[in-house]
Amino acid sequence: MLVVGRSPRGGRRVEILFEKVLTPSDVGRLNRLVIPKHHAERNFRPFLHPEAAAKGVLMNVEEEEEAAEGGKMWRFRYSYWRSSQSYVLMRGWGRFVKEKRLSAGDLVRFSRSILSSDKQLCIGWKKIDKKVIGGRLAAPADAGGGQVVIRLFGVDIVPGK
Repeated sequence: MLVVGRSPRGGRRVEILFEKVLTPSDVGRLNRLVIPKHHAERNFRPFLHPEAAAKGVLMNVEEEEEAAEGGKMWRFRYSYWRSSQSYVLMRGWGRFVKEKRLSAGDLVRFSRSILSSDKQLCIGWKKIDKKVIGGRLAAPADAGGGQVVIRLFGVDIVPGK
């Protein structure tokens, strides 16, 4: 499915590849982002040739224009870990997390420019306002923060409904 939009601030036209809610391990000491397998195989396949899988390849990813410095280029090492059968972004990821002050529950989005000939890969992020309810992490369902949604086994539960 092709989802087309504009990068924030009405910048370039982009094809949204996927979004991921960050897990504690994505922002932890391992300094790596696990890319869901179906997204990696569909969107990042050209970057990783079988002979390069062990060492990985360096990817240049442009920051979406939502940031004040918009257009900053990031360099990540993209690899396939045979032991866990996982696709990961490593080198450079920890620096990105630290600079953007990302934490578990925040969102990252990968997109691709559709107007340029090079189809530049882009990355965006969104900080998510988080609350802790009963020892569980919950995110407000609306911008006003009036209603809380609790996520349980991948299902959003709205109390009182």
